[in-house]
Amino acid sequence: MTKARRILFVTILCLIAGAFHVSCDDGGNGSGQNTQTTTINGTVTNIIASAQKEERSFKFTKIIDLITFIKEAKAQGGILVTAIINGITVDSDVTDPEGNFTLTLELDSVTNVLILFDVNGDDVSIELVVEEGSILNINISIDLNAPPGDEVEIVDMEVARGPIRCETGNVEILADINESIVIDGEGEACIRTEGNCTVVLDSSDILLTNCEKCVDARGTSLVNIISPDGDIVCEASEDGYRAVGDAEIVIDATGVIDILAGENGLKADGNSFILLGADTCVINSLESPIDVSGNATIDTSGCGEIVQAPLPSPSPSPSPSPSPGPSPSPSPPPTDPPPPLGEALYISNCQSCHGVDGMGGPFSNVVGKSAGAISDAIMNEPAMSGLSFLSAAEINAIAAFLAP
Repeated sequence: MTKARRILFVTILCLIAGAFHVSCDDGGNGSGQNTQTTTINGTVTNIIASAQKEERSFKFTKIIDLITFIKEAKAQGGILVTAIINGITVDSDVTDPEGNFTLTLELDSVTNVLILFDVNGDDVSIELVVEEGSILNINISIDLNAPPGDEVEIVDMEVARGPIRCETGNVEILADINESIVIDGEGEACIRTEGNCTVVLDSSDILLTNCEKCVDARGTSLVNIISPDGDIVCEASEDGYRAVGDAEIVIDATGVIDILAGENGLKADGNSFILLGADTCVINSLESPIDVSGNATIDTSGCGEIVQAPLPSPSPSPSPSPSPGPSPSPSPPPTDPPPPLGEALYISNCQSCHGVDGMGGPFSNVVGKSAGAISDAIMNEPAMSGLSFLSAAEINAIAAFLAP
């Protein structure tokens, strides 16, 4: 768990995302002309409180007795949550019965935000450094017995952002330990760089999803994606990682690099360079896992194990059979094709996100999920849209493998 009251996500920012531009020339005046909506989705997952504190009011003691706040209690509702910037309240919400709340902020730059929790008259807080235009998903634990300033603890946090665009300067996004980063390409390249831009992502787990290309690096740009203790997952409708010109892409993970691409897994042209390093590199692609042309280089020697599995493509229509001629013995009747192997399908398409045997990885435990539930998730969850190529028989096989 992250035991810190200040979480710094971005130290150097030169980001073009969607329709706005942030320059790195130190000439901005912070006038708010590039204001973007930032959303904090939170859940209070645990409250630790004690009825033994004599300073508690009679009313609060009775509440403690009634709802039994104990260690490892479940999510709590009815907590007033307030976002404060420079002493001014900018938004507030009350947690629902599951402990969920949402705060919406209009920011034009990286900003310190104080999150105040009112737990039946006890005010505790945590301060975050929040990037404009991002979506933060956080789980909070509150210990009213902790020393002042340490009552609120971030159990885990996921930072979601839209596509990254950069032509010059630096984009550096750093997440604390046990935090993950999600970049949603919204159907376009998740990361597109040109010129001499440098992009660095560093997080426990990194997911590039809903991408046309996970990384499209051009010019003399450099993209460095690092997961020192987790996995890096790329889901793209076209090439997974594409480098042209003199661009360089470096992907380095302790666990798994997982590439799911509608065209080439890795593609390099010109004098460009792509380097992969991980315990396991999995490349699932409809076309070539690796496509190199010109003087480009793709180096996968840093992968302890490489799994190259082409994605299944629609079966061609059967050719008309020639007219049967006399034969000494009748032909054996056609046999049905063997059913798809659920375990192999799960390992190739699901394991990097949901763990060995479905027990949970960067994302949730899926043991016991039915074929219908898997199909619904593929249709409705952006992070799973890249699995729409799976047939009904293949989904049934995966569900059978996940059956408890």
